[in-house]
Amino acid sequence: MPSQQVYIDHLLLQFSQEQFETLPPWIADNFTVIDGGVHTGGRSRNKLIIFRDGTYLELYNWIAKPEDWRAQLPGDFALTTLEPITAEASRDRIVKALASTPGDGGVGVTYSPPREGGRKNAEGFDVRWKIVKPSFTNAAGTPGGEFYPRGRTDAPFFCHDITPRIRRVTSNLNSVTRHPSGATGIERIEVLVPRGLLARYSDVYASIVGAEPEERDGAVEFRLNAPGVHSFTGSLQVREAKTSEDEQFLREKGIGMSSLVLRAETGEPINFSIADYLQ
Repeated sequence: MPSQQVYIDHLLLQFSQEQFETLPPWIADNFTVIDGGVHTGGRSRNKLIIFRDGTYLELYNWIAKPEDWRAQLPGDFALTTLEPITAEASRDRIVKALASTPGDGGVGVTYSPPREGGRKNAEGFDVRWKIVKPSFTNAAGTPGGEFYPRGRTDAPFFCHDITPRIRRVTSNLNSVTRHPSGATGIERIEVLVPRGLLARYSDVYASIVGAEPEERDGAVEFRLNAPGVHSFTGSLQVREAKTSEDEQFLREKGIGMSSLVLRAETGEPINFSIADYLQ
């Protein structure tokens, strides 16, 4: 497999209008939250929690929610590549890897051509990027429809900058990245899959990331750099369901991102509750 070129980028969490305008105290009291701006087209807006390692959380709200809103969202979390690797080159590598051995594990995953997006940030700058979204087919190894109550969210999307990344992710500002909780970055993103399917999804994520995972008890883990401070690393962990709580999560939210752990100055990890914002 080629050398790893992939970085953790951000998580997308959906907030109702009420939640967005008056953030829950556990968020407002523990994190510095900034206005991100309104997306091109005016249908949605965001607020951001940016960490000093260059990763961030996107608090997303529909201003005018379209009927096909699920199709409009790129996914629950994003990876990225940095210059000089373009969105087109990144997508080509991933598509080829998913079509080769071990490929997509037989679950039916590939990626669509890049699509441009943007927003005007709080300072009035136009921020532009290209999104590369996963696309899915029903293949021989595709899990049953009961594992996709929100549609398919079992692979991440990619967000590639057109304008300088520092405009989208202002991780160079201490006033933005200093948080009351001491959070400094993403320690671990967890993806939950059904029992018996870990090997298939290990193949999927190895192809997407471009690296072999470390095997753990009932899980595989990919170590990924953060885009802002390369010495800080986090991990992407794909875990097989083991408990009744895991099974309930799969019934309600489906295969995909299930847990987020943040790194903190204290050395004690911070568990950020995400389940309520995966809509």
